[in-house]
Amino acid sequence: MKKLAYISGTTLPGGGPEHLCQLIKHINPQEWETVICTKNDGPYWDKLLSFGIKTYDLTLRELSLSTLVRLTNVLREEQPSLIHTHGKGPGLYGRCIGKLLNIPVVHTFHGFHYEALPTLTRWLHLLTERLLSLITSQHIFVCTGEKKRARVIKFLDEKNSTVIHNGVDCKYIQKLDIDRKTVLKSIDCEDWEQNKILGTISRFSPEKGILDLLSGFSQVIQSEPDLKLMIVGGYPEEHKNYYLKAKALIEKEHLTEHVRILGYRQDALKILKCMDFYISPSLSEGLPISLLEAFAAGVPVIATRIPGNKDILCNSDFGVLSDPGLPKSLAQGIRKMLAFSERERNIISQNAFNRVKSNFSVTTMTDKTFQLYRQVLNKART
Repeated sequence: MKKLAYISGTTLPGGGPEHLCQLIKHINPQEWETVICTKNDGPYWDKLLSFGIKTYDLTLRELSLSTLVRLTNVLREEQPSLIHTHGKGPGLYGRCIGKLLNIPVVHTFHGFHYEALPTLTRWLHLLTERLLSLITSQHIFVCTGEKKRARVIKFLDEKNSTVIHNGVDCKYIQKLDIDRKTVLKSIDCEDWEQNKILGTISRFSPEKGILDLLSGFSQVIQSEPDLKLMIVGGYPEEHKNYYLKAKALIEKEHLTEHVRILGYRQDALKILKCMDFYISPSLSEGLPISLLEAFAAGVPVIATRIPGNKDILCNSDFGVLSDPGLPKSLAQGIRKMLAFSERERNIISQNAFNRVKSNFSVTTMTDKTFQLYRQVLNKART
């Protein structure tokens, strides 16, 4: 049996932890023994423990010599055949230690964000990624758009990088039976039962575009006063100021009766199925799982025209696209969706469901990933 070490940065709700849980859920325990190194900072920690695999609590999103030493000792003791890292911090630690211990490493980019960084920080980030690419066996991008953006990293080519789309369990999401009134009552939104609800599932961080969404939404409710907005998601500590700016904007624009922030929720899928429309205002994405879940749930989607979102929506057959970073464009997208007839929205939703079912299956995602593991190990042996 081969041993696999997953290294990830957080267990807060989000695409990365959900992606990791899907991999672990579908892995063959007769082929792989699994250990996980991540941070015990959110509800996904208990999900990981429920799989009955060895889990180490490490802070991997910050640079620390003690963390480097501890992770090195863990991997030296566990002696995995393969390491799979997820995200920037874990990727830095895991790939360096993998090189030190002569363990092949697969690294997944869950979004490749660098354009908005200050010049010096951006230069250091890209230089680091270029150097790390030299000691990485394989790189996984979750969408084609992100792989194209990563061409700026030298030494990446078709031999050491591939696209494996994120996937969702369409059958499970479609069959998830909810009572809208009951779910809304559970989140103190019972008074919204008769309203049209626009929603998003997103953490509060600058690349997610929540401030743009709030500004655009404030324009829409001038003509659509019955529309409501719910934001399912909290904030990592490093982005607390961004969250406070969002709260201040809600007060400034007199949106307190129209907007509710629900924080991190383990029942986010049930809440999603209560939404009439889903919106992704992001400035940068990998391949957002919440958008795939909205497709699978039959919720019509408005999304910004960025890599990741465009990989899913493609065109207006599957939803409404708006320009990123422009509240006015988001407002126009919301109004366009509201102007569609129920029949038109149903057609869009059915097209979207068929697309996610055919192209973004969790089974396809996990099968391709495990096959890549085998290829990396076979190459390492030669």
